[in-house]
Amino acid sequence: MTAREYVLALPAELDARDRADLARSFASAVVERYGVAADVALHAPSAGGDDRNYHAHILTTTREVEPDGLGKKTRILDAAKTGGPEIESLRELWAMQCNEALERHQKPARIDHRSYERQGVDEMPTLHLGPTSTMMERRHKAEQERKGEPYKPQTFKAQENERRRTLNDHVREMVRELAATVREVADQVKNAKKSAAQALLRAVGGLRQAELAEQARQAAEARRREEVRKEALRQQALKEARERAVQEAKGRMADMTKKAQRLAPDAREAFLAGEYPSDPFDRALKAHRHPLGTAGLDAEEKAVRTHLKVYQEQEKRQQAERQQAPARGRGRGGPSRSRSRDYDRGPDFF
Repeated sequence: MTAREYVLALPAELDARDRADLARSFASAVVERYGVAADVALHAPSAGGDDRNYHAHILTTTREVEPDGLGKKTRILDAAKTGGPEIESLRELWAMQCNEALERHQKPARIDHRSYERQGVDEMPTLHLGPTSTMMERRHKAEQERKGEPYKPQTFKAQENERRRTLNDHVREMVRELAATVREVADQVKNAKKSAAQALLRAVGGLRQAELAEQARQAAEARRREEVRKEALRQQALKEARERAVQEAKGRMADMTKKAQRLAPDAREAFLAGEYPSDPFDRALKAHRHPLGTAGLDAEEKAVRTHLKVYQEQEKRQQAERQQAPARGRGRGGPSRSRSRDYDRGPDFF
């Protein structure tokens, strides 16, 4: 029968009962997440080995457990796209459960499921020996002890681990020496009273101040340019809105003039009184709806009345001409619609 195995390194800082509870807690989480059955086996350190090597082997089914037996396979742990993230999630879950147990029992040790590289630790990780290499190294060590000779690793993995431990020790020693040197230099700089050191500090401070001043100047210049750009856009928008309002006002004035001209002479004044009321409140309402406001309404009224005055004079002149002309040559129809060229273009609202 095929099974999936999980190997857990149990914290040696906990007692046997707490280690067992921790392993069963992780197995319960796996069962709940994937719907599988699990078997937990707890192992103590073997004789002659590392006395901290408490570990657990958890075997789970590769299929979900259903009331009638085994169901579909848990493909999520096998698929190329989902297997990696799922395993990473289980490693993170195990680290969280271990750290919670250590904290609950007031143990200072903590574990991290991430690699040294992901943690930002500048150390080389050692290789897992496995049961075969471990047994070979134990036999070799016992033989060397019987011969009275110093132990030297025999297998490749053990030799590589020895090399990595040596390199890690060397790096840690270099870090300690570097830290001591940095502290010594820091103390020397802190306690230095020589004029050269003070001058250097003043120069560095001056350069920094100059840099900050330049940054402030550039920021102020950037703000000024942005304000100029926004103001130019605002002025352009105002200009375009003004031009649209003027064009709309000219069109409105022409419409008002045509409407007034089409009316009978005795109805024109009533029409003008309605469009340009003298009551302040009514006039304010009319001005509010005018494209150019109060000034535009006043200018429009003046222009319309001027047009009508010229138009009415033309009407009177044409009427007098018709009365003086012979009856046979008198034409039919009303007065001429022609207007003075000076008024055809409408008033100037600028």
